[in-house]
Amino acid sequence: MSDYRVDPDGVLGVLAGLDDIGADFGTAAVDVDTAADDGATALAIDDRTVMSRAWKSFMNERRSVPGKIMHTINVCSQAVSEATLAVVAGDDQMATATVSAQAQTGSPWGIAPSHAYMPALAG
Repeated sequence: MSDYRVDPDGVLGVLAGLDDIGADFGTAAVDVDTAADDGATALAIDDRTVMSRAWKSFMNERRSVPGKIMHTINVCSQAVSEATLAVVAGDDQMATATVSAQAQTGSPWGIAPSHAYMPALAG
């Protein structure tokens, strides 16, 4: 019928691989939270909190990174899935239209003889 430019099974395999990686990002998010809390406690020595505050500030900026990455991967995966479905559906529609045009015109190109377009020339 049609030679797909997108391999839906291959796309599904890649997306499944991304799901597997998601667990690693979940672990990373927990690890970052633990490091932020543990570091802040360990760096407060003799009521001196300069290092502790610096660590908290540093980690507050970085705590959201694993979550942002997971969100970006999720959004992109959904877009790839939708695009794959659209391409496959479009290929199927084009293949159906081609078969229909060939059946109506008798031409493998789906082009009717000139008299079909210009009846006055049909003579």
